[in-house]
Amino acid sequence: MIRPMKEMPKMKVRCAKCHDEFEVATLSPVGIARPLSEHCPACRTKLREEYDLNEKLAVTAHLASLRREHAKNSNIPPRYAEASFEDLEKGNGNIDRLIEVCQDYAENFPLSANENYKSLGLFSHGYGNGKTHLACAIGRRVLERWNPFSTRTPVYYITEQDILGKIRATYSKTNDGNEYDIVEYLGSVPLLIVDDIGKEEIADPRFVQRVWFDLINKRYNNLMPIVITANKDNKELAKHLGSDRNNEAAFDRLYEMLGGIFWENTGESYRRKD
Repeated sequence: MIRPMKEMPKMKVRCAKCHDEFEVATLSPVGIARPLSEHCPACRTKLREEYDLNEKLAVTAHLASLRREHAKNSNIPPRYAEASFEDLEKGNGNIDRLIEVCQDYAENFPLSANENYKSLGLFSHGYGNGKTHLACAIGRRVLERWNPFSTRTPVYYITEQDILGKIRATYSKTNDGNEYDIVEYLGSVPLLIVDDIGKEEIADPRFVQRVWFDLINKRYNNLMPIVITANKDNKELAKHLGSDRNNEAAFDRLYEMLGGIFWENTGESYRRKD
């Protein structure tokens, strides 16, 4: 025989928060009546809402902290840390089309490694027309889309000059680094952005070509994309990466990674516009 449950005794108490009197069920161990809650229903609802809000704020703050750390590790320069596609003034040469291309590239970048995603190349014979801004905007958007809890930062930005400088520095007896580690990291980061290729004349082209072959070959074999900006067109870049037709292995691999497409920026310098 199932006996009906007895209704729990109730008592009137004052809410610990608003001090209004309310009736509440009690728990009576050893005959001592105790209220099951010290807050009235309205205050309990508000406290739950406050708790949920604080939890959301804490998670949001933690995510923001993780994203800031990834952004810092990406090496994107402070000037371009907040770069977005909306910042560039439209109507400057073919910048409108390049914004579409770069935005599409960033939005479709795979959020898992080794998916053989296409590479992207931007070039112009002028300066200040937005190539670096576009490249960094790609990096920033990929950072926004990336899982912030990942232990791996998905983007690394570096100029050609800095790559060569870092590797040259490893030849010093006072430097603890080595060339292999630099190429290994640059060859395995999910998205490598190399800016300003061929901006300066190089005294030792054979050194440059060897470094570029090691780096491009590493990314080519790892199925990792690269975003590059240059002040050289295809023919000039081929010469920069390999001095003649018998030494163009690096460019051949890069050409395949780019799908044979190298986007020219025809805009004028934003820095010198009135």
